[in-house]
Amino acid sequence: MRGWAKLYGPQSKIQNGQAKDLFDDALRLDPDNVEAMIGKARCLAAGVNNRWSTSVVEDKKQAIGLIDRVLSKSSASASAHTTKETILLFGRPEEALAEYDTALEIDPNNPAAYATKAIALIASGRAREAFSPVQLALRLSPRDPFAFQWRFWLCHAHLHLHQYGEAIEECGRSVNLNNSHMYAYVDLTSAYGATGQLEQAQRSLTELNKLRPDFTIHWYRDLVYSMSTNPQFRREIDDILDGLRKGGVREQ
Repeated sequence: MRGWAKLYGPQSKIQNGQAKDLFDDALRLDPDNVEAMIGKARCLAAGVNNRWSTSVVEDKKQAIGLIDRVLSKSSASASAHTTKETILLFGRPEEALAEYDTALEIDPNNPAAYATKAIALIASGRAREAFSPVQLALRLSPRDPFAFQWRFWLCHAHLHLHQYGEAIEECGRSVNLNNSHMYAYVDLTSAYGATGQLEQAQRSLTELNKLRPDFTIHWYRDLVYSMSTNPQFRREIDDILDGLRKGGVREQ
């Protein structure tokens, strides 16, 4: 339970590592504890997806192994399927979508499954379909600890579609809920840069650099390109990168 409390706290590399350590403690006491296995797998996935991991391949392999163990014991675990989707999201978004659909068949009132499905849709080149599941998640759980993330995904979908005003509005809401979430500042900087609002872009970039001093176009391109090879997704990412350049982000 302490591990889950850490996992649902403000996201950071340190917080994620502390949660993983607590799940490891639980598994030493009870190696077959399903909730601890799911929690540890989520920490490993978060480490990979946020580039906190020192061994992406090994951590993904370990996370999949944990979830497959859980599903062998309880195939009807919606939480296990949503966790597996999070692991598959980087590199295999279409397979991730199948895991979301399975989770929602098991638990049709699972707000996290609806919300996280949005980023898999975006990575699959289907950004226009991303709004509805997030909006449903926010109706189901309007005060969810991860509502800041869901608002960001709405912002991100708008940005992929060149809907800059809406993107700025949703990312502003995300920042108001959690001002340490760096990706909201990435999208704000891009949206402001794309629309020529350079003073606002510089303010957003200043906040981004506080959170990630080594942020560059090259680093971000490598990160998001690793999510998906879908050509529509990558064309939209290239436009976002162009907005970041206009907003003053250094190339490398």
